[in-house]
Amino acid sequence: MLLFDLALLQICDMAHFGFEHAGGRVRIIWPDQHLSKRPRPNDVFYVLASNLAHAMQAFRLLILHGFESQARAAFRNVVEVTDLFIMVLADEATYRAYVTSFEDEKASYQHWRKHLSPAVIRAAISKLEAIDAITIPIDMTAEEIRRDNYAWLSRFVHVDYAAHVVAAHPSYPDGSIQRLAMLGNVGEMSKATLAHNLVYLWVSLLRLEKLLFEKHGWGRLRRDRSRSWFQYRCRALDKLFLAYLPRFWEENPPLGLD
Repeated sequence: MLLFDLALLQICDMAHFGFEHAGGRVRIIWPDQHLSKRPRPNDVFYVLASNLAHAMQAFRLLILHGFESQARAAFRNVVEVTDLFIMVLADEATYRAYVTSFEDEKASYQHWRKHLSPAVIRAAISKLEAIDAITIPIDMTAEEIRRDNYAWLSRFVHVDYAAHVVAAHPSYPDGSIQRLAMLGNVGEMSKATLAHNLVYLWVSLLRLEKLLFEKHGWGRLRRDRSRSWFQYRCRALDKLFLAYLPRFWEENPPLGLD
């Protein structure tokens, strides 16, 4: 869990930074664009980072207490918030769509489905990856990681008998199957879930860092807004992911549904 906790620390740092500068005159995202002051871009940044931190902590509690199926469902929420966060930073049109609201429920739903639904956001990230790919030393591209991970996690959200069987009969650390499970059981599936979710977080943190420093000018922030320590932790976390994750990921494939 060390890698996950360090990733969570980075997201909490982002949320705290957004909160500290929510009322500030200097924008921490989209500094050069003419955007509405309601909501302010700094507030939008805080809201997304805070929601992501909460979603990651919910997953952490569930996986540590052996609620495997529920943890995967929770991590799909992490994926959706993270993907939205990336596109709000990558694309001004997505930012504007995100902060647009409607009083009419039908209009709100149609707007979400056209501009902000998970399928729309994933398609936009696919285009981003095609133009400027994030690469890590495993046998899958970032695009494949996102697509396969989301499909895998979704089976634990939708009505899927095989996924329900896995939750009802989890495996022990030695690989044998438990006949009864109701109060949470940590096993081999938990390790597989953590491994694949860490790979997703790795490529996503690299993308967020790239966007914040190359598109939103975090390298230009000075004094109390300086992000030098944040970037230093980004580089240190990337080194730790590189040292430990590829092997852990290959040793813990997404077992249990075949």
